[in-house]
Amino acid sequence: MAPRTPRRKRPLTLSTAAGLISILCSAFCLFRLYLRTGSLLPLIYTCLISGVTFLFYGYDKMQARNLEWRVKETTLHMLELAGGWPGALVGQHYFQHKTRKTGFMVVFWGIVVGWQGFWWVVASAGG
Repeated sequence: MAPRTPRRKRPLTLSTAAGLISILCSAFCLFRLYLRTGSLLPLIYTCLISGVTFLFYGYDKMQARNLEWRVKETTLHMLELAGGWPGALVGQHYFQHKTRKTGFMVVFWGIVVGWQGFWWVVASAGG
């Protein structure tokens, strides 16, 4: 019987907790928007762009391991800015990718805070 490869540790950090809270807040706002408008399009869009962003993170990690051409950080940030930041957050945690690059993470968390502000305005509007 072949020996099992050890499982990678995916530590739960303060960053992970903040991300989980951010995702829950956004989900609440999307749900509230659905109740107000009856449209699932914002939720579908967020899920699709997050899935694409997650895949880009996985691809970039694979390319990094193989020492091949990488996805530009600007591309990753544009996907996050387009609404894929939840997928980026899951990708960072799952692939343990880009989590130690301070400059990258500052921009990422700026995007997350911006989206939280956006969802707060959406959830507060209209009653």
